[in-house]
Amino acid sequence: MKKLAALAVIPLFAGFLYAQERTTETHTTTTKTTWNGTLLDAACQASHTEHHESTTTRPNEQTTTKTDTREVSDCPVTVTTTSFGLMTPEGRYVRFDDASNTKIVQTVKTNKDWGRFIEERQPLKVRVIGTANGDVVVMESIR
Repeated sequence: MKKLAALAVIPLFAGFLYAQERTTETHTTTTKTTWNGTLLDAACQASHTEHHESTTTRPNEQTTTKTDTREVSDCPVTVTTTSFGLMTPEGRYVRFDDASNTKIVQTVKTNKDWGRFIEERQPLKVRVIGTANGDVVVMESIR
């Protein structure tokens, strides 16, 4: 009788185990990157190239001319800026997604030090931590 009861109980417990809810967990790993640079008004983003030439002439020697070319942006952040970009020291321009632009607007409004730079139209140097998503950056933090 004990064997018969055991044989009847085993399938019953197996049915309970099979009926339990099954869950699958998916873990996505994203790589965060840090960008340093100057915060710009992306709506303006009118870059131009600046050329500097210097000439050295010495008696009885050849004339030496050195030309230095670099990209300069004339788009400082203002209190009305709603679309931002970042110019890295290497000259790379990085755009932000809409959600990141909204976060930056809030930071500009609440950060008194940034307000002083903006009022004086000085370059605003920042460090951005985020994830690249195509040609835009999804920002996690800015300081």
